[in-house]
Amino acid sequence: MTDLLLSELVALLLLLPVLLRPFSKSLKKGRAIPILPFLSLFVCICIIIGQGIVLYLFILVLFVLIVCLSEIIRLIAFSQGMLNDFYGIASMMLRIVLLCLFCGVAYCAFRFAPEASIRTEYPLTVRSIELTDKTSGGTDKGTGEQTADSTSPDSSASRNLSAPRNPIEGLLIERQGGADKRALVIIAEAFPYAERPETLASLLADQGYTVAEITRLKPRGVIPRIELYRKLLHLVGKKEQRYLLKEDDPQTAVFFADFLEQTVARYGRNKRIFLYAEGIYTDLAAHFCTENPGVFTGVFFSLSEEEPLPSAPDGWIQTMREHNPELLPEDNSAADTTAVSDAASEQAAGAGGNGSAETASAVSATPATAPTQPERPLPFCCYIRSYSELAGFGQLRAEDALAAELLGSGRSIGRQDKAAAAAAFNRYALLF
Repeated sequence: MTDLLLSELVALLLLLPVLLRPFSKSLKKGRAIPILPFLSLFVCICIIIGQGIVLYLFILVLFVLIVCLSEIIRLIAFSQGMLNDFYGIASMMLRIVLLCLFCGVAYCAFRFAPEASIRTEYPLTVRSIELTDKTSGGTDKGTGEQTADSTSPDSSASRNLSAPRNPIEGLLIERQGGADKRALVIIAEAFPYAERPETLASLLADQGYTVAEITRLKPRGVIPRIELYRKLLHLVGKKEQRYLLKEDDPQTAVFFADFLEQTVARYGRNKRIFLYAEGIYTDLAAHFCTENPGVFTGVFFSLSEEEPLPSAPDGWIQTMREHNPELLPEDNSAADTTAVSDAASEQAAGAGGNGSAETASAVSATPATAPTQPERPLPFCCYIRSYSELAGFGQLRAEDALAAELLGSGRSIGRQDKAAAAAAFNRYALLF
């Protein structure tokens, strides 16, 4: 049972004495019971601020508000020291209707509850990513945990006010004992903006990768993830082009590039370095990689079949479809593919990749049933999935089943869609 579901059940249980009070002599003696719905509303507000929103919370909050409205007169009577235990026929009928609604809302709480977090084979170590804050004269932003900015006179004097602080936050995840220090994966997923390792990051860390996961792209608002749900609204009911709008803010692009550069410089020394991007991040990632060739050993995009391929130089892209895990070049020209494959191998070597020996052994082990597969992996790999998988929406199918259903998909049982994406990425990474 997830923390979100437990919190929702607490909010619902606070309403139960209010709805049952007309039918119970012992509950009628509790004159302070009309306070409970307002306490339930406070719990809902705390859930939204602390854990972010999911669509079911709108149903829960609406029901709680209805119960609050039905108890306002009794709450006023309680505050004035008057009796509030009399219920007429109309009041009792209203409570019966509300009890029926309560059962429906409680059913929805379980029906649309988030999937439980995935369990990894190895315990994971998680710490905040430490980057150099360019606004404070080259000092570190943090020391493994989120800390407040220094308020000393010296630090204030060295602060460069012309350069805004990078708001992007991330986590560094490694498995305890036996982590592969030669491979770093930077993950940029769309949903949710959380402060804990998500499924894909956990699975890749469990396989031995050192994982740097972006947990927040922009400064935290009062309601976490509200900006993502704004982007989801225009997709409901659409029959085509059902994918998240790409992030195109120039300032955000600068912050994103700065985050990648600093993460690679700090954690990617003597390692193969990969970038995993989906959803709103794909254009940012493609632009950075084409402008800075050689930084990454390989770049892996998770895309919906309705989503356009990222912009890239001719011959840089190869595809991997969910029903066909073989890597295939997007370019139909064999000569161009061969030439670009050679260039990609040089790029991988320049990015700190392990190059020829590992690549040759990985390629020699690939099945001979794909004659069009390039001899060496190309810089960009696009993992194409059906729309029902909601590729590009991060963990939406596991975290918000109601939103997934409204978008024409369904729940990701056991977060298997992310497990499949992790397996596809691993097949691509092992080629280098």
